[in-house]
Amino acid sequence: MRISRTAGFVVSSVVCGALVFGSAGGAIAAPVPAALASDASAVEDPLPDAAKFTAQVKLLRNIDSVLTPVADLLDAVIAANGKLSPAEIAKHMKAIEEALKDLPKASGSALEVPAGPAPALPPVVTPRADAGQDLKVKAVADLRAKVDVLLKAAEAGDAAKVTEAVVATITATLNVIVSIVVGGGLPAPNLAGLPPLPKVPGAAEVPKAPGVAEVPKAPGVAEVPKAPGVAEVPKAPGTTG
Repeated sequence: MRISRTAGFVVSSVVCGALVFGSAGGAIAAPVPAALASDASAVEDPLPDAAKFTAQVKLLRNIDSVLTPVADLLDAVIAANGKLSPAEIAKHMKAIEEALKDLPKASGSALEVPAGPAPALPPVVTPRADAGQDLKVKAVADLRAKVDVLLKAAEAGDAAKVTEAVVATITATLNVIVSIVVGGGLPAPNLAGLPPLPKVPGAAEVPKAPGVAEVPKAPGVAEVPKAPGVAEVPKAPGTTG
């Protein structure tokens, strides 16, 4: 039996289509490998203590955000031999204010003097989430003041005042960094040989990292001498040693 040319073309097209879509359909219908499925489910699980880590990273970013623009200002002042143009001063002032905007400010109850007579007894200080808040507020306000003095001295080109202001600005920057470090929220450093961090009054104890030993005493550090005139505590009768 003869098949017309048109019918043959239609049949061949249908056969080719079935072959192509048949192989693609098998690929689409194939099951997802178990490894890929487990990876997808693992990504959905939240990281333990993610919120705490995020807060700690933010504190580290605060340190960097302050350090970079202040260091840029100090570099510019030193490179220009203590004399900056008004445009440069405005640029550095804007950068530093932008860096300090996310840090605690003095506008609030932190530095306000309470109204009325002072209480007979000091209030009980209880630990809070950010016990170093007042310390950070003072450090940031001090840094702003020191930077302002430096900018005015650099605008006038007064070498003696610029030198003093550079030292004061470096010290104030360190105060901000240390207030962030000891103000709560960051783990205690554990490198052997480092001295322990000072404690902020009212701050809760910073938990030690698991497995961290006590920091050994630095070699050559003498014991604290006793106050003159302080007698030894007498031993009880009959005790030895």
